[in-house]
This record gives sequence, structure tokens and C-alpha cells, in this order.
Amino acid sequence: MASLGWAIVGVLGTCAAWLFWQHSRLNCLQAAAQLPLVSPRLPLLAGSVLVLLTLAIYSQTGRYRDWDQGQVDSNIDYLLAAEITKAARTAKREPQNPLALLTLAQAQSTGGQYAQAVVTLDQLLALGGADAEAPLAKEDLAEVLGAKANAMYYRERRHMSADIEAVINQALALAPFEVQTRMLLATDAYLHARYPEAIDHWQALLAQPSGANRDALHNAIQKAQMKLNENGNTSSR
Repeated sequence: MASLGWAIVGVLGTCAAWLFWQHSRLNCLQAAAQLPLVSPRLPLLAGSVLVLLTLAIYSQTGRYRDWDQGQVDSNIDYLLAAEITKAARTAKREPQNPLALLTLAQAQSTGGQYAQAVVTLDQLLALGGADAEAPLAKEDLAEVLGAKANAMYYRERRHMSADIEAVINQALALAPFEVQTRMLLATDAYLHARYPEAIDHWQALLAQPSGANRDALHNAIQKAQMKLNENGNTSSR
């Protein structure tokens, strides 16, 4: 934040120099025209007013005493918070709208609000589950279950519990290659050094005409294969 102080000083210094230059230029023109010279007090007065005005504005809008101690709060994403708030208002206004609930759950998961996302997805499952009056299509229901499994997994700090496995099994029973669910299984396998299992899940997604990012899948497989080779070389020594 010290750079802010130097920036303010530089701007004020430039303005003051410009005022004195204009004063000198005006006096040269006055002298050439044989007219009275402008008092040197004029640029001093204008400069003083400029400095005082700057300090007055900053004292009202900034933090005068500790401006150079400020820190950026990197934990707050105001745009994402606004998106979550907007989605929550829409879901509250349209509680029977599956798309509104899914949008809210996705925003909550993106913002790290995994517990809230699970609650929202449960509401969506109650609205469009297999036993609902207007159930979702099989593929859509599998997608919601996959999203719920992911939210539960990260809510539990990447711990694969029996409850999460039950949701995963429900999703895969509806759609064996549901992207979010398979990616979750691959991620958990990779994090626990089960590299062949992770590779199998990623390759299964590659074999399907799914919406998964194929470049990302290839990179993930390559990285897991490198880890597998490293472990093989280490064990052989």
C-alpha cells in the first residue's frame, strides 16, 4: 500500500509543477504585453487548495490513519456471493422450479457451501425424484445424484463415507457413465494413490460421447500414469 502514497505524492507534485509552469508562462506573456505580472502567491494558493481538497476527500472516503496497513480479503468473492444470493432468491420465489434449485446448488458448490448444496439438492430430489409426481428423466436424476455425491464428498473433506457410496450407486444404476459421479470416483482413487482405478474411470469416460473435457481427461490419465510409473520404479529398487 506504500505505492499508493507515492502515487498520490506524484500526482500532486505533477499538478503543482503544472501550476507553476502556467504561472511562469502567463508572466512571460504579461511582460511581453507590458502588463502587470501575476502574483507568485497565486500558484501557491492553488496548490494549497489542491492538497487540502485531496486530504479532505480521502479523510471522508478512505482510512486516513491506517491506509497503508490495508490488506486484501482474498476469502470473499463478491461476484460469486452475488450469484448465490440471486440464485437463492429465484429458488425461494420458484420453489417448484427444478432448474432454479439446480442452479442454486451449483452456485453453492462453486462457492464452497457444500452443506447448503446438499440441502438444496435434497429439495430437488424430493421435487423430481423417482417417487415424485413429476419425476425427472433418468439421466437428469443421475446428474442430480452425482452432484449430491460430490457435494457430500467435499462437505466431508474428501472422505468417502458409506452414505456417499450409496448415493454414487444410485447414480450409476441410472446412468453408468454419469460424468460427475465417475469423476468423483476417479478423484478419490487418485487422492488415495489407487492410480489404476482412477485411470479406469477416466478411460471409461473417454470411451463415451459424454460432455467431459477430453483434454483434461487425457492430462489426468497421463499424470496418474506418471505416478504409477514412479511408484513402480521406487518399489523395484
